[in-house]
Amino acid sequence: MQVLQTTAACGYRGAAVDDYMDALELSRPTIYRLLKGLREQGFLRASPIRGRYLLGYELLVLGSQAGNGSGLRDLTRPRLLSLAQRLGDSFYLFALDGFSAVCLEVQNGKYPVGSFVRATGGRVPLGVGQASIALLAYLSKQERESILAHNAQQLEHEYGISLQAINKEIDHLLQVGYARGAEGSHLPEYTGLATPILDHSGHPLGAMSCSMLKSRLSEEHKLQVLQGMRDEVVELVQQAHGLLYIE
Repeated sequence: MQVLQTTAACGYRGAAVDDYMDALELSRPTIYRLLKGLREQGFLRASPIRGRYLLGYELLVLGSQAGNGSGLRDLTRPRLLSLAQRLGDSFYLFALDGFSAVCLEVQNGKYPVGSFVRATGGRVPLGVGQASIALLAYLSKQERESILAHNAQQLEHEYGISLQAINKEIDHLLQVGYARGAEGSHLPEYTGLATPILDHSGHPLGAMSCSMLKSRLSEEHKLQVLQGMRDEVVELVQQAHGLLYIE
């Protein structure tokens, strides 16, 4: 796993043996054996730059399955695409992953905007963004407090988001049924809305989220986005016929 993480950290140029030597407490022969085995399994591939390695395509196969628990991603993808084409904004599917919210799918409309995550697979600490609020709000109080206590320092120092602001937005969601993001120091020109995807017990399976420029968030457009996401979530859960339920 450290070999794969080091490869990913080196980006599009790929990782050289010296990069692995610097990052890992392993001997050169051991690194060569690991690289050979990972290439044979398809988890690494040769870079166009001689002597460097890139992540292999087999990871895409695993990633598509990891991000599709109970078919959630497959069910959501066409719905996000429909919303993006119809309303013009950027729409996302997020899920809980430990102390983070991970993006499982993104579809951009005519007016794509910046986001805390750049693409599918991106993650943010829970507490950042409207999808985090939608996910946190439906956890038990004990679990939510534990997550926020763990993330508090990072939220404050890296994003300028206080726990007080997060709890205020959670209360807002529980009152009105949709989430806004807590205001922070990042992406001040953008805003967003999110709605939770809940199983039969009320536990959050995911969150459908929309990001847009603040200048686009008129009251009329806000209502269109919220109604569109709510309708899609209702149909999504009905279509699943119990596949999304947590045992």
